[in-house]
Amino acid sequence: MSLFVDTGVFVALQNERDEHHEAAKSSLACASRGEFGQLYTNDYVYDEAVTLVRMRTGNHHEARTVGDRIAGRDPYPDVIDLLFVTADRFERTVRTFDRYDDHPLSFTDASIVALVEEYEIDAVCSFDDDFDGIVERLDPTTLAD
Repeated sequence: MSLFVDTGVFVALQNERDEHHEAAKSSLACASRGEFGQLYTNDYVYDEAVTLVRMRTGNHHEARTVGDRIAGRDPYPDVIDLLFVTADRFERTVRTFDRYDDHPLSFTDASIVALVEEYEIDAVCSFDDDFDGIVERLDPTTLAD
């Protein structure tokens, strides 16, 4: 199995006051132990998570911490394969965004779908039900530690 981790999971983990904090903490603990196979995310998710944490907290250190966690920088384990949206993948993302114009996908979500399809990733770990009907989604609130 393989799992792509979406922005909201990282943001909720970083913010102890977030309503999904415990679910994010539990699901990422399970995922980090390899219970869902290889973990993936991408540079758009990294950007989105760091930006959201900085905007919501006003704290550079908090934003840097979420980025370090995603990238597996010390002291965080390097368990997530960080994929990059190259020029070819950007064009694939644009096509994916257009293909699912009847779904409320953000452009970042479209990049996730494009990479899930390219890498044949089994599921997306996300609180966001916009993925439903497009790719398999594991809701972190249903995953137990």
